[in-house]
Amino acid sequence: MSYSEFKLLFGDIHGHSNYSLCGVCRGRDLRGVDCYVHTSVISDYSKAERPEESVDLFYYRAKNELDLDFAALTDHDFSMSDEMWNFLKERTSEWYSPGKFTTLQAYEWTSLAYGHRNVYFLEDDPPLFRCVDYGSRPSFERGMTPRDLWRNLEKAEVEAITIPHHPSLTQFPVDWNFFNEKFDRLVEIVSIWGVFEHYGNPFQCITSDNIARFFAVDALERGYKLGFIGGGDTHDCFPGSKFRALMKKNVWGKMMVNSLSTGYTRYFLHNPLGAGVAGVYATENTRESIFEALHSKRAYAVVGAKIRLRFALNGRLMGGELTLDDPSEPIEVRADAEGEGRIDTLEIVKNGRAVHRVYGTSNTVSTKFIDEEEPRRLYNYYYVRVVQRDGARAWSSPIWVSYKELGEVKPETFRSGLLLHNRGRIDFKRVKVAFFKTHPLAKTDGPDVIKTRGRGFFLWIEKANGLYDLVLRLRFKSSGRPSNFRGFLKLRGVEEYRVDPVGFASLKYGGDLFRDNYRGMVEWDITPSSRLNRLDVHDVKGLDFHVRLTLMEDAYAVVDTFVDGERPLGEAFLGSRLVEDFPFKVHLCRVSEGRVLEVGTLRAGGRRTLTSPEDGWRFLAVYPAAVDEMGFRWRLEERGNM
Repeated sequence: MSYSEFKLLFGDIHGHSNYSLCGVCRGRDLRGVDCYVHTSVISDYSKAERPEESVDLFYYRAKNELDLDFAALTDHDFSMSDEMWNFLKERTSEWYSPGKFTTLQAYEWTSLAYGHRNVYFLEDDPPLFRCVDYGSRPSFERGMTPRDLWRNLEKAEVEAITIPHHPSLTQFPVDWNFFNEKFDRLVEIVSIWGVFEHYGNPFQCITSDNIARFFAVDALERGYKLGFIGGGDTHDCFPGSKFRALMKKNVWGKMMVNSLSTGYTRYFLHNPLGAGVAGVYATENTRESIFEALHSKRAYAVVGAKIRLRFALNGRLMGGELTLDDPSEPIEVRADAEGEGRIDTLEIVKNGRAVHRVYGTSNTVSTKFIDEEEPRRLYNYYYVRVVQRDGARAWSSPIWVSYKELGEVKPETFRSGLLLHNRGRIDFKRVKVAFFKTHPLAKTDGPDVIKTRGRGFFLWIEKANGLYDLVLRLRFKSSGRPSNFRGFLKLRGVEEYRVDPVGFASLKYGGDLFRDNYRGMVEWDITPSSRLNRLDVHDVKGLDFHVRLTLMEDAYAVVDTFVDGERPLGEAFLGSRLVEDFPFKVHLCRVSEGRVLEVGTLRAGGRRTLTSPEDGWRFLAVYPAAVDEMGFRWRLEERGNM
């Protein structure tokens, strides 16, 4: 398959008319509204028009003024009656001109509790499944879950795609515990809100607080195979445009800022690069072809310029997947871009890290990269990031590379010795063996004490399921009245970790927040019983730390916390044990109580014989001994079972 088989089309499939309560298209009377209006369109907002007129205005501008090949209105589900939905479908259908301009039937599933997803249909007369009933609001009730939405789409037997957007915003964060590969095909990585590639990126949204571990790359690291697109999320009927008609007030009432906030603005400051736009490689400009391109993830995101981008890996196009049997098979990446201005950099990103970069000297750039790194995990993804000198940029959808099996190191004991056999097809380097008299992984008793306490800080350790080894659960409780908990946790000796918030208030500013440097340092500012809105009902909130270990070095967490500015003396528990000293250490793995032997490199198919310690040991650990989706893994054997 080659890009020459397709046409590159650009469109904006995330926009709002005045059918959305927050729509500010021409005809919305803004007299008396706290906002700034661009002088070139000030007359458009001096009198009210029927909201239906803004539907045609959106499509007219998309087709005739902003040079888009396709577009879709995604008005909010809860603010549309059945009559309004039928009218929107009717006008969307009438604007469809196969071969010239394509429209998609769509709406925004606007859950405050679970995050926003746009729903796109191949059919011309699809159903509307709201997150809450018409007449209610997502801020009043939790409503449907994403799983309910997907179940309804399945029952209706419609071809649909759901695309989460602005996933990290504390105002309505996407709950990544919900994912459906059949429907969640892409994630919107850029819009007027900002850039959502990774935490701390230079164009991260400042119009709301952001939650670490909720960005697009974080979703990829969870194993979710999501392509990238750009969307406008425009509300002024200027789809895919750098121009913004107005700037509305962003917050109301008393100013509230969390101590970990990185920005605050009283007015909605749009992404300075403009509105996001989607590029798709489709066989033709028709609804069927564009829908197929989106579903196949043969799509990418641009903002600030319609950068033309091509990216291939071992013959696969963006959005493709490659499964390899042979770990020595070379990975060849090719990418080229043509910008609307001078290109500054083109980077190839592998598993969240830039592994290759070229610098541009003109508006075109191309590169070929051979990834010679030996596979370190079964699940891998590559994508391309392009940046122009003026800040405009593009992100390709990833291409995924998976390995069926990379092998394992199998330990076998005999009398006074140990045989290590590498049964895999890759070399295992820096192999170590550890002998323990007791199980090296820490554990604590359960958190029963939390039930009898009205306020306190609680931490306990549980065995994890799946790809992680342990889960550290931190809970902050304050019943009846709000108490503010602040503190930090430093992880040491941990190979990998993920942090999930529990019970946080969904609020633009001033709600619960944590900061993560992705290198083991996490801070929090959390207030149970804050009752900041109708969904903020929890008197227990928390953080879950999912950790992976090597079993070859001591792993622990250093924890410190304050409640309403003071040490929680008599109110902090590790399991059922009262914590008396702060900061305190939480052991996750005690390797210093065992004996560790350096083995070195164990070649593919190779064997190594070691002398076992004479003193009585019960558990044997080998690392690295296997490879899973996230990386190298240990093997732990009990002596009597070997």
